[in-house]
Amino acid sequence: MENNNEIIISVNNLSKIYRVYNKSIDRFKEIVFKQKLHKEFVALSDINLSLKKGDTLGILGENGAGKSTLLQLIAGTLTPSSGTILLNGRVLALLELGIGFHPDFTGKENIFFYGDMLGLPRSFIQSRYNEIVEFSELRDFIDRPIKTYSTGMQMRLAFSLVSSLDPDILIIDEALSVGDMHFQKKCIDRIMEFKQKGVTIIFCSHSTYQISILCDKVIWLKAGKIEMFGDTEKVIPAYEFYQLEKDRKNIERANILQLNEEHPAILREFQILNSMPLKRGDNIRFRILIECMNDRLPYHVTLSIKMDNGRGVYVTGSHLSGKPAITGKKREIIVTYPKAPIMGGIYYAVARIFDDKGLIVYHEKPMPPFEVKKDSMELGVCYFENHWEII
Repeated sequence: MENNNEIIISVNNLSKIYRVYNKSIDRFKEIVFKQKLHKEFVALSDINLSLKKGDTLGILGENGAGKSTLLQLIAGTLTPSSGTILLNGRVLALLELGIGFHPDFTGKENIFFYGDMLGLPRSFIQSRYNEIVEFSELRDFIDRPIKTYSTGMQMRLAFSLVSSLDPDILIIDEALSVGDMHFQKKCIDRIMEFKQKGVTIIFCSHSTYQISILCDKVIWLKAGKIEMFGDTEKVIPAYEFYQLEKDRKNIERANILQLNEEHPAILREFQILNSMPLKRGDNIRFRILIECMNDRLPYHVTLSIKMDNGRGVYVTGSHLSGKPAITGKKREIIVTYPKAPIMGGIYYAVARIFDDKGLIVYHEKPMPPFEVKKDSMELGVCYFENHWEII
């Protein structure tokens, strides 16, 4: 019987510090003259975490927070400045820069070349070869040099290769941001298969929705340190609210976002129609205005309400409530919560558009906080009618 309590990754007091020189020659001068000519950049500081077999960990954070550095340290492509990383199993990583394909080798040659680097028998790679090529959908290009591949094609082959070699630990860094929606869906489906098989997965993405679907735990990195580490349903709302407060101006600029292949459907407007402040028992009404590239693209919409500390209150959606996918180039949606029993406090809402399967986020838009007026000393999120009999 497999031991699912087995610690498969243990990271202790991990730090990574880079030396930054103004000029390349300063590195040589520093050695010769024994004089410090560099500044130190702390990419990661005192990171501690452990994962059990079958855990799925998401990593969130802004650019420069240290996400890719942490993944590269766990994958073994970087050496820590201090601390230890203990791994119990074979690690395969698909990092943002790929997996080290040789540009002059063909796609086929690179498949076997990567297997050689991992020390895998050629017979094993040969047994998986057709599966790798079929999943990548690159059979027509497999005998061409990798240097003739687009970035998306290289990432297709890399994901197909890594995900076909039975890893114990799979590390994925922003790989799903490359390529078309069709292949992204295939990748997510395969990751879900790994999750069901008990593979330990570390998944880094800017998409909080993808992380919420795929991951049980989340680390929020901020300036090289762990800002928050815990269950997905606690960390993601806190991170989203932080982004809401920090990027309020950027949210307003989203109104000029252009429709394209990456954003085939856009939330043009998202607003609450009630006068402020709200009161418990009000009919709370939200208005969502959506613009789509064409009137045939099916999509779904969700609306979530969160407390000011990031904890979720309620999520509904067109598919979550059993409605069919929405179509149309321009659609206005009114979502009403009749006689909402919401208690006094500060809340915010997030609307999202995603594909007809509920996996790929096309666009998301948070709303600035709104207030529900406090009308009693009772505590909680939702009001429960109550009657007292003191005998």
